[in-house]
Amino acid sequence: MDNVPHTLSKEERLCSRKVLNELFCGGHQSVYAFPIRAVFMSSDEKEGVRIMVSVSKRYFKRAVKRNYIKRQLREAYRIHKEQLLPLPGGLDIAFLWTSAEMLPTDKVFQKMHNILQRIHESIASAASAI
Repeated sequence: MDNVPHTLSKEERLCSRKVLNELFCGGHQSVYAFPIRAVFMSSDEKEGVRIMVSVSKRYFKRAVKRNYIKRQLREAYRIHKEQLLPLPGGLDIAFLWTSAEMLPTDKVFQKMHNILQRIHESIASAASAI
């Protein structure tokens, strides 16, 4: 797993309205590690993992703070994404920030590591049940 590039390319970003509607309305699973909530579902459209990051204007009125938190989340995912790589098929994930407080970057990294580990365990248990 050392040969995994630590990049976040355009193909790894989730931007389709159709897929986002399916993700939030249909058959999805959710994992929560305060203040990050991850909503995910398996995808048949594409191979690999695609992500979306969202920080609500409800919690942070200023765009500077919202963008800073989104940058923290994307960086934490980029560093820890190798935990999800041995996956059969595709996976779509939406990361949502659910708090009005900002966290230091090392805490965000720990929370992201925890969430990705739990997502991997959930997918592995679902794949072994089949």
